Amino acid sequence: MTKLLVTGASGLLGSNLVFEATRQQEVIALSHTHPVRFEGAEVVRADLSLAENVMRVIRQFSPDWVVHCAAETNVDRCEMDPERAFLLNRDIPRWVAQATRVSGGRMIHISTDAVFDGSRSGYQEEDVPQPINVYSRSKLEGELAVREEDPRAMILRTNFFGWSALDKMSLAEWFLAHLEEGRSCRGFTDVFVKLLLVNDLVQLLLRMMESECEGIYHVVGRDCVSKYDFGVRLAQVFQLDEKWILPVKVDQLGLIAPRARNLCLDTSKISNMLDMEMPSLEEGLRRFYELKQRGYPERLKSLIGEQNNEGN
Repeated sequence: MTKLLVTGASGLLGSNLVFEATRQQEVIALSHTHPVRFEGAEVVRADLSLAENVMRVIRQFSPDWVVHCAAETNVDRCEMDPERAFLLNRDIPRWVAQATRVSGGRMIHISTDAVFDGSRSGYQEEDVPQPINVYSRSKLEGELAVREEDPRAMILRTNFFGWSALDKMSLAEWFLAHLEEGRSCRGFTDVFVKLLLVNDLVQLLLRMMESECEGIYHVVGRDCVSKYDFGVRLAQVFQLDEKWILPVKVDQLGLIAPRARNLCLDTSKISNMLDMEMPSLEEGLRRFYELKQRGYPERLKSLIGEQNNEGN
């Protein structure tokens, strides 16, 4: 049985990945800030902000695969605290890649579509990134650090939505909360992305682990939409009144960090490698709705609780 270690196990991707992977793999779930519990997984509290802790915990479990989900993803917080951003998004990925290589395992590093400046659409893996804020620079330097330490690592540039174990909402949950309560919210009409349901991303990750591929892959949904249109289409799937979503342009909000306008990545490489088409936004939103009907969000949130042990 494959042994999988997941960092950031309480986050949006980490929690959904552990929840699914325990069905078929031996899983070690690492979390630091938030206590979690997963049936069928060994949960370990680990502070990865020290290089020696990273080496210790990966050496202790010697996993076949490490999926590094932990990161600072709050764009404005990164802008206000660059030192912390580069620690979490560059230094820790470097240490994880080094420790994984030394232990003989393979690594999948989760990066972002935001490494590009958003001046056009259809970015391919070979295109030169041009980050425009601290968050995107720290994530790009994280990619470079991982590749330097372990050329066999896979790096996934992605953007996803889904049900969260924590109170921190994904974009879809944020729109839905406002729509269900009849509260107005704003959606950017000039920021374009290709969003992928996190559960679909998890399935793609597990398939990629069965391959011998390495390097950078763009793993996002099929459809390029504005964040405003994403909210409207979510409202339609849930049969809620879209009037609560107000169209705005990103510059109207006076955000701290600049935002890229078009981050719609080309997915030809991953599609060809897996011989499949990326899921459409409609498919993702309908599955998101079906998961809610089946009580999936409640099952995920029940994972937040006491941790099993501490890395030693």
